[in-house]
Amino acid sequence: MSGHREPGTMPCRQLFEKLSEYIDGELDLGDCARIEGHLGDCPPCQEFLASLRRTVALIERLPRPTLTGEQRREICSAYERYRRSK
Repeated sequence: MSGHREPGTMPCRQLFEKLSEYIDGELDLGDCARIEGHLGDCPPCQEFLASLRRTVALIERLPRPTLTGEQRREICSAYERYRRSK
C-alpha cells in the first residue's frame, strides 16, 4: 500500500483502517465512495481487500465454539478492560 492520495479518495492507511466496516456494510455512502475511488486506482489495496474477503469467508466456515456463561463473562470483562485501557 503506497499511501498515495488521489483527489476525492483516501490514503491507503485510512482505507486499511476502514476495510472491516466497509465489507460489513457499516459505512456511510461518502466513505464507501472514497474507498471505491481509492480501490479503483490502487492494485495493492485491491489485493489486500480480496485477501481480507477470502479470510472472512474461511473464518465464517469454521464451527462456532460453544461457550459457557462463565466464559462469556470472562471474555466480556477482558474486552471491557481492554477498551478502558485505550
